[in-house]
Amino acid sequence: MKNIYVVVSRTGTFISKIIKLLTGDRYTHAALSLENDLSVMYSFGRKFAYFPFYGTFVKESPNFGTMKRFPRADIAVIELTLDDTKYEEVKNYILDMYANRKKYGYNYKGLFLAKRGIVVRRENRFYCSEFVKDILERFDIVCKGELTDAVRPAEMLNIKGGRIVYSGTLCGYSKV
Repeated sequence: MKNIYVVVSRTGTFISKIIKLLTGDRYTHAALSLENDLSVMYSFGRKFAYFPFYGTFVKESPNFGTMKRFPRADIAVIELTLDDTKYEEVKNYILDMYANRKKYGYNYKGLFLAKRGIVVRRENRFYCSEFVKDILERFDIVCKGELTDAVRPAEMLNIKGGRIVYSGTLCGYSKV
């Protein structure tokens, strides 16, 4: 058995502050990690740490990029246990996505309309929590319908079978 980790966060960037203002949610971003130390997380977010208006499929880490700029980011880590076969399938799928990341883009329209409960799906385009939901449903880690169509990061805290193993600052997280 192996674990994957859903990481929800609020960094304090301008965009994060706007999303929090619009939703009232504690967490404004979601990512997936295959590592218990969160050294690499995958998500749809800003390509450049200091330029928020170009989003794509990205690797994130406490050691580089936007997350490094915000070591006191508020995070929660949800652990999901998978059998070895499913873990390898998820890992291979995500690594393949990353290897072909140029074909993926950010679903800006979907993000902004999701805040109004309107769902806009676009091929090969995701916003952060939409990506996490897609992976979790694609590999039957959660049942279809468990997460809403206009999914928000805060919903990840209630994943059936998920265990919140940490809540606090990014810099305060250590391997569980």
